[in-house]
Amino acid sequence: MNELPATWVDMGRDVDLALALAEGRPTGPVADELRRRLRSHIEQLVTPAEAYATTLADNRARDIVEKTAEHACALLRDQGGDPAASLRLLGKATYHLMRYASAHRRGLRP
Repeated sequence: MNELPATWVDMGRDVDLALALAEGRPTGPVADELRRRLRSHIEQLVTPAEAYATTLADNRARDIVEKTAEHACALLRDQGGDPAASLRLLGKATYHLMRYASAHRRGLRP
């Protein structure tokens, strides 16, 4: 895939759009493309989020980040189900991974 990585702003907009679309009619080509982009965002964010987890001394915090990354990876494998739930889950997973990946980039801890 020769696609340029999305910016943080693009990812944030896609999260907002996913949550808004999930409230209405989340089917059709626009929703399908949005799901594809969210999956791409998750693929980009999982590794830095997992790296962030390794920096955490607090076992509970580390476990939360690791489980969030695992859940996001599971969402990548799940292609069926309720379209609204799918958009919500992909959007929220992207949002949380963005927070962890951003913290990792800045060397922050919660």
